[in-house]
Amino acid sequence: MKFDFRGGTTSQNKTEFEIKDYRGGVNRLLQEASLAFNEAKEATNLMLVDDGKWKPRWGTDYYGSTLPSTIDGAAEYVNNDGTTELIAISNGKAYSSTNGGTWTEVTGATFTAGTQCFFMQISGYLYIANGTDNLARYNGSVLTTYSSLSAPTGLVGTRTGLASGTFTMYAQVTAVNEIGETVGSTEASVSINKPRDQWAASEYITWNWDTVSDATAYQLYISETTGYEALLDSSSANQYMDDGTKEINVYVEPPLSNTTAAPKFKSMTVSGNRIWATNDPSNPYIVYFSGTGTAIGKFSDFYGGGWVALERGGRERPKAVIHYQSGQGDGRSTILCSTPEGKGAVWQISITSATVGDTSFSIPNATKVVGSFGTDSQLSVTSDNNNIWFFNRRGMYTLGPEKNYYGILRTNELSSRIRPYIRGLVGSAIDSVCAYFYDAKVFFSVPTTGTSNNRIIYYDTERMCWVVDWSIGAKQFLEYTDSSKTTHFLYVPTSGEKLIEMSSSIAGDLGASFSTTYTSGRWSLNKFWKDFLKLKKVFIKLGSPRGEINFEVLGSGKSTGFVSLGSATITPQYSMTGMGFDVMGEVQMGDTLGVPTFFSDSADPRYIKINKKLKDVQVRITTQSTDADYTLQSMIFSGNQIKVNPPSSWRVGN
Repeated sequence: MKFDFRGGTTSQNKTEFEIKDYRGGVNRLLQEASLAFNEAKEATNLMLVDDGKWKPRWGTDYYGSTLPSTIDGAAEYVNNDGTTELIAISNGKAYSSTNGGTWTEVTGATFTAGTQCFFMQISGYLYIANGTDNLARYNGSVLTTYSSLSAPTGLVGTRTGLASGTFTMYAQVTAVNEIGETVGSTEASVSINKPRDQWAASEYITWNWDTVSDATAYQLYISETTGYEALLDSSSANQYMDDGTKEINVYVEPPLSNTTAAPKFKSMTVSGNRIWATNDPSNPYIVYFSGTGTAIGKFSDFYGGGWVALERGGRERPKAVIHYQSGQGDGRSTILCSTPEGKGAVWQISITSATVGDTSFSIPNATKVVGSFGTDSQLSVTSDNNNIWFFNRRGMYTLGPEKNYYGILRTNELSSRIRPYIRGLVGSAIDSVCAYFYDAKVFFSVPTTGTSNNRIIYYDTERMCWVVDWSIGAKQFLEYTDSSKTTHFLYVPTSGEKLIEMSSSIAGDLGASFSTTYTSGRWSLNKFWKDFLKLKKVFIKLGSPRGEINFEVLGSGKSTGFVSLGSATITPQYSMTGMGFDVMGEVQMGDTLGVPTFFSDSADPRYIKINKKLKDVQVRITTQSTDADYTLQSMIFSGNQIKVNPPSSWRVGN
């Protein structure tokens, strides 16, 4: 007896080998005849469990009651007392629910219906942004937004002790509220007879402007060159006396956009105890940052906030921001950008503080990760235990430190085995791809047809393989932990008025059955693909099978092409137990109806007779019913070695 190339055994002319490792997942890159024995050609609506065994995926069911219209986003909010609630946006309004109960409208702000909303919680507030409407905050009771201020008007400068001359001072003034700053006013100018740094003690310019309602302060920007104003100082009144002694902060210029209602962006994160935000439709190159501490959420430099434009006017546009580490392990605001062909780039920004005169301010330092790829879809950016995951039209990528190289970050494609599947996605809809890390799996919902996500695939971080695909689509993934501390894995459907939960305890999809298909590669039955084996039987062992399971064997015969060799429907036998179901004579065991428990064999062996001369074989397992379930534990192929001449149909030439 000796071991053959399969890890099975050969005794005289009998050959048997076993396949019980499926941890290779799905491989769409190679032809089916080239697949490894642990790889699948197809695994529709399946998932890997245990030490790498296929079984039908989790089922789905509605979670919570019906909302008024299609859902534009949802998130969990944690109250100060640790209780949780779900917040959902539907038909332009916000709604709150606890434990899947009735939705209650949250007042204070409205949103443009049909616009995807994005969420982030910090400092007791749940921030809600969509890039169209003003930034909103939920505090556990109501929504609030900020009213935009208008830029100041009527700016004039008056000389004292100075005469008109060949020098000119230019100025702009902005208004500030508790969240941000307006753009600069119309530029004003004053002609003077000497430069600012030569003014005497009695010489100065008084700048006056009209009061802006609801402004908490003003900021004055001046320069000796038109259009190049920089920050001089702030004032709580609508005037400022410049005597030439205050140093100009050349690092701070008038804002390009009005942030008094907060910037309009889509992506936001917390990094370094600041809010970072980007993907502003009106300012596509800008990354905003708020102040820190008590000024978190305030984006004006008056509060320690600010903005930085990444390669303004270039090909790369910031798409998403997330907190991650630098190559040295320091926390960084990390920005993923897109480009038309899909490559993109990754930037990281750190903040340093500087002081000019008695004014302290924040300076952003932006650095591009060399050779990096970015993302085409904001909602596809998620993090596992160590890396950042994201999608672009070229594949699924991760951002992380390079092994054996200190201080280096790299982006790697991990989707090479399913690259044809990725390239077959609908190009016009890839910006809708969403992702989420849950149960050691990185889930992606992608568009294979139509204009929205209609399938789910996932990367198994424990078995390091891909599972492709599930016949459901999600607009957004999220988790919600109810008051009993049960965590629900939910998703926002691409259409419909209810959230949907995925769970191993749910059978079917929303009460209806879904079909599953496992298709193996085409495995050669001998060391050399030209040789034949008299395959007698194919054994299969299923763990805890339920429902109808269809088992089919296909292969290439000596005198036939690739055909079906045999199929059968496996219908397991059940046993049922439980107390309190009926009366035993005159005695009922228990006072409730109870819930039955079904038992099936945890190792149910079956086989199909083949008795064919074959050079390769393929296995297909399918289910259709709602109650169908199994775990594919093992397959054994048993036959006899034979010596035959190659089929005459193989011959070419003389």
